[in-house]
Amino acid sequence: MTDPVTAGLIIGSSLFSGFMGKKSQDKQADEANKYRELQYGYDKELYQMGNEKLDADWAFAYETYELQKSNEEKIAAYSDAMNLKRYNYDLKIVKAQNESNKKAFQKSEQLYHSQLGFNNAAANAAHEDALTKQREIKQEIAFKNGDAIVKAIEEKGKLAVTMQSGGSSAKAAQALLASRGKNEALLAESLYSSNISTIQTLKTISRDKYGADLAAFANKMLEPGIVPDPIASLPTPVADFQAPRALVGFDYGPEPIKGVKSVGGSWLNVASSALSGVASAAKGGFIEF
Repeated sequence: MTDPVTAGLIIGSSLFSGFMGKKSQDKQADEANKYRELQYGYDKELYQMGNEKLDADWAFAYETYELQKSNEEKIAAYSDAMNLKRYNYDLKIVKAQNESNKKAFQKSEQLYHSQLGFNNAAANAAHEDALTKQREIKQEIAFKNGDAIVKAIEEKGKLAVTMQSGGSSAKAAQALLASRGKNEALLAESLYSSNISTIQTLKTISRDKYGADLAAFANKMLEPGIVPDPIASLPTPVADFQAPRALVGFDYGPEPIKGVKSVGGSWLNVASSALSGVASAAKGGFIEF
């Protein structure tokens, strides 16, 4: 059985130990409170700076959106202006080409009809030359025939004088007739050959004219069609851009909250330590109840 003095010492020791523990806890709590104050101040400043950065990033994103949209519209306007310029230029080329084709066709028609006129004139001239030669040949044959007739008459007169003077007439008359028939046959053959030659010449002239007309037609330019106008370009499409959405409350997040912890040592801890000491003493038989 423990005496009162010993029991008092045990209880006092327990109370002192609890008091020292409370003091240590108070010191730790003060340090923790200072840290929480500093952390809270840092969190508030970080929260404010984060919100400012968020606002700045959103403003930059919106400015970038406006710039991209403006650049897209400028590029589209430039493309439209260049396409319109090219279209007007191509339109002038088509107009000039149509005018050139029209003039070329008119010149071709003029040359074609001029060539046909020349072919007709040349054929007519050649035809007339052939007929003129034929008439000259006929006249020459007619003259020769006339000369032969005159000569035959003269020979016949001579033969009559011979017959009157008692000369032989039968053989002379026969020779005269034979000579006259021979001359007429030669003249007839010459006239026939001349006619055949003239006919062949006229056919050749006709064929040559036909060939020249075909050549002129082959060189004739086909009537040109109308070159279609160039196709006008469509407006340059402009890409769609989505603007950054407006910031709302949850984008900024919750404001920092000061940590909720013990702000000082609890006297319950001191009592708990004392009770623990009493229980130990009773268990060891130092205190008797």
